[in-house]
Amino acid sequence: MKQLIHQDELAQRAGLRLMTRNMIRTAVFVAVNFVAPLCAAAESDLSVSLGAEYTSGDYGTGTDTTIWYFPLSLSYGSEVTTFSITVPYLIVEGPGNVTPAIGDTPRGMAPGMGAMQVVRPRVAAASTRRESGLGDVVLSGSVRLVAEAPAQPRVDLTGKIKLATADEDKNLGTGENDYAVQLDLEKGVFFGYVGYRVYGDPPGINLDNVAYGLVGLSQPLDSATRAGVSLYAQQAAAAGTDDQLELSLFLNRKLGKGNSLRPYVVFGLADGSPDWGVGVTLALYR
Repeated sequence: MKQLIHQDELAQRAGLRLMTRNMIRTAVFVAVNFVAPLCAAAESDLSVSLGAEYTSGDYGTGTDTTIWYFPLSLSYGSEVTTFSITVPYLIVEGPGNVTPAIGDTPRGMAPGMGAMQVVRPRVAAASTRRESGLGDVVLSGSVRLVAEAPAQPRVDLTGKIKLATADEDKNLGTGENDYAVQLDLEKGVFFGYVGYRVYGDPPGINLDNVAYGLVGLSQPLDSATRAGVSLYAQQAAAAGTDDQLELSLFLNRKLGKGNSLRPYVVFGLADGSPDWGVGVTLALYR
């Protein structure tokens, strides 16, 4: 009898998670298809970013997992406030023991720079499989706390909500919402952020809350091109996994009218990160 009650509770929880995810997906669809055109019609600072990223690594498991990450980001705001939504599409190929979790992008930077975190909440599957679909949608809001001045850096306070829109049965996400708060800083050629993330725990899995951060610099090469480097670090989120440490090199090329193209490469310096990755982001401004 107890076993039947337990199974019934699990089924109810699964049904609730499915209903919640469908409601979130509907809300995202409405935001992308109806709210975005209204923002575009208004006098505002609106940008659209399209990205493509490929990463590969074994994450300490001994078997490689490859991840294609295609984010679409809409950002709307002013000099002191910014709101954005990122809707990604994922293709994951591996043994099923590496779960992607969309992470952090500092204000003003394109998706893909330290944007992908990975946890390993599942045991290895018997063979390699390939899954694809909608990833976890990220909502972000930033407010300017301190304007940049000769004696002080610019400081923004940013809050993020990762919505569990990815299908956990396909191993495209954890199936739970995550929350993060961070401080973004920028002064001259230097930039960075420091933050804290609260993970939602999937059934039967305990994910630890983690601290994370990034430091970098971006130097102009000419009037239209900048080159930069950044170092991203994050604590391990699950028992038996490793901390993350990633070095990224990037170029940012202005295309006119504020638009830009940003190719980059990523090198993993710890087992919790991919071995390597490449990506590119196209940012279009209204």
